[in-house]
Amino acid sequence: MKPTPLEPPFARRMWPLSIIAGLVVAVALPGLYAERLLAARTAEAALWATDLARRIERTVEVRRSLWPYDDVHLRALCESATRAPVSASVRIDAVRDRVFMAGPEPRADDVSAWSLIRDRTSPQSGGTVVGRLEVRLDAADARETASTLWKVAVLFGLALTACLILVPLLTVRRADERDAELWAQLEEANATLDERVSLRTAELAEREAELTALGARLLSVQEQERARISRDLHDELGQTLTALRLRLTTLGQSVPEGAPGFEQLEAALSAVDDGVEQVRGLAHRLRPAALDGLGLADALRAHAERFAAQSGLKVEVHFDTDCAEPSSVVSAVLFRVAQECLTNVARHARATSVQLELSRFDDGWRLVVQDDGIGLNASARHRTGPAGLGLVGARERVHSAGGYLDLEEVVPNGLRVVAWLSDDGEA
Repeated sequence: MKPTPLEPPFARRMWPLSIIAGLVVAVALPGLYAERLLAARTAEAALWATDLARRIERTVEVRRSLWPYDDVHLRALCESATRAPVSASVRIDAVRDRVFMAGPEPRADDVSAWSLIRDRTSPQSGGTVVGRLEVRLDAADARETASTLWKVAVLFGLALTACLILVPLLTVRRADERDAELWAQLEEANATLDERVSLRTAELAEREAELTALGARLLSVQEQERARISRDLHDELGQTLTALRLRLTTLGQSVPEGAPGFEQLEAALSAVDDGVEQVRGLAHRLRPAALDGLGLADALRAHAERFAAQSGLKVEVHFDTDCAEPSSVVSAVLFRVAQECLTNVARHARATSVQLELSRFDDGWRLVVQDDGIGLNASARHRTGPAGLGLVGARERVHSAGGYLDLEEVVPNGLRVVAWLSDDGEA
């Protein structure tokens, strides 16, 4: 999935943070600094007001009634505050609406502080309030400094906001561009890889088809060679043994019973008979004559009867006789699979009966061999020799012909072998 650009969501989150940071620098910090400057100036005014009020209170102690009217004395007391460099404006509000003013006229930028004037000789606790004193100090310098700082802070706040939003955004934008470039390279590499995989898959499919065809060809050649050897054994060696038996029989007619050599002649005849049977059995195993002469179903039925007689097992056959015969390759492979399955049952399955089924299935031929023995896993545990080599060979034979072979456990016991091949031996 193509990566989502980070710039839009990052910008949505950075804009509020940058604006807040700019406002803090441009508004909050200058405002706090201005407030501190004015607070310091106000505290200075409060100190002057308190000091002057204490001086006047000493005058009140001496002249309790006349002190508000002695402008000369009051001006002398306030002179330290009203002259430069303090240049404070002093206002004294006394009882009976008496107001005394000293120093420069009040200014709009002034800050002020008040202090009460008390008569300390009064019997009341803390003294009687006889007036109040206001000191106003010029705060123009502080306000101008704060204004200048405010302007600088606004510029700095704007610059900070711009830096906080632009620098990270540029970085994220470069990262998005790099991601887009890498994604394009990855898509190009994927396209190249897909093309290579497609070519490789096509090559493998072609190789597999060639191997399948070669496997089918090898099986055909193998069966042809087996048929030739079977015919040679039957025709040549069988005829030789038959001719030898005829000669021995003729010789036996000239040797009376009980004569010297009669027993050896009988043993020779018996050995020749055994040899003939062995040749016949070997020729049948190599290539049953019924397979070429009568077809797959009859060859399987004959083999099943011979297997039942030799093994003592009950063999049931169910063949679809309404269908045409399969090809020679399919017939040979399915017959060999049936041979191996029956041999495996006799050796390892501990079964009492076997079922063989041959039928048309899914545009091909299916062979089913099912026994009631101990099953595949238990059979593997009881083997003393190589495990499953016969079935492995049967599976490889079927795969080489382009089909499949499956092994299925039967409940409650037994094993079911299913082999399938298409009509022409190709899956």
